[in-house]
Amino acid sequence: MMTNLKYIGKNISLQALRDVVTEKGLNTTHKLLLNPQDYNTVILEQANLFEEVQQIPLTVNGIVIIKDDDKEIPYGTVGIT
Repeated sequence: MMTNLKYIGKNISLQALRDVVTEKGLNTTHKLLLNPQDYNTVILEQANLFEEVQQIPLTVNGIVIIKDDDKEIPYGTVGIT
């Protein structure tokens, strides 16, 4: 599986992920891979924003967000498959 990397910066957020989806023209055949620390940050943001944790899988604009347990995705970067 080929993974393209998109450097975002120190603050991965739901809005930053929405921007990546729009900028890259992603659809539901794609997936976003996040470093475990970034993934946890997004889950906490989502829980605070909606006052509940979204069911797994976590999505943004219909695109599935996956935690990169292999830690191949650097902090502050989104992997796009």
